Amino acid sequence: MAEWGYILIACGFIMFAVVAMILLHTLRRVLLRAESVLGKAGADMTQLAAESRELLTQASSTLSLLHERVEDIEPFSSSLRLAGETLTGTLERVDSISKLVTDSAMERLEKAHRDNELRLAEAFRWLDVGLSVWHSWKQEAYPPGTVPSSERER
Repeated sequence: MAEWGYILIACGFIMFAVVAMILLHTLRRVLLRAESVLGKAGADMTQLAAESRELLTQASSTLSLLHERVEDIEPFSSSLRLAGETLTGTLERVDSISKLVTDSAMERLEKAHRDNELRLAEAFRWLDVGLSVWHSWKQEAYPPGTVPSSERER
């Protein structure tokens, strides 16, 4: 019976070897697929790295070009700022001058109005005096009831 035990052990060992061979063969196929996938991923990563480098190079050149444009525009914007400040200062001066001119003109207009009122009042007083004198003279020259010769001819 010992021989049958050895035969069973040998058959078990052979079956174990066959199962191990199938497992190793399956593992080999999985590893080959993994190697293929990793190879493709490595190629994709290499291509992605190259594209990233190219993109970074283009971005860097674009940024340096943009920086140059900003530096080119900076004097222009600075001069615009200075022009704006000058214009603001000028407008403030014009505003203050126009206010002074307006105030001065209003003062002169009010003074002229007062002077004209005084002159007209004086002129009306003289006119009143003159008319009063003329009326008095007419009354004395032609007493009531007499008609002047110039009015008789009419």
